[in-house]
Amino acid sequence: MEFDAQVLGIVIGMMVLANRLVAALVTPLFDKYGWDHFALMYVAWIISGVFVWLTGVNLFAPYIPNELIGQILTAIVAGGGGNILHDITDQGTTLIGINEELSDKG
Repeated sequence: MEFDAQVLGIVIGMMVLANRLVAALVTPLFDKYGWDHFALMYVAWIISGVFVWLTGVNLFAPYIPNELIGQILTAIVAGGGGNILHDITDQGTTLIGINEELSDKG
């Protein structure tokens, strides 16, 4: 599956923007009131859904003929993308596992 580079760039921008908005505006409220952070993913999806609706961007336009379904999927990708990027870049446990194996051998 190949995506249009310009549309993909816009969606990645929405990923970063939704992630930053959730981290700066919503997460402090969840921390203050002791709410479970599980719901933050849904907040990110709603924020990115608003962005997709305002821009009309559809990452899946060449593959899914229904525009609404394509935009919903685009919002899911953009909203969950911040978490995906965080999961990819936050691999501290893997490094600990490697260090533990090295210390056992030495």
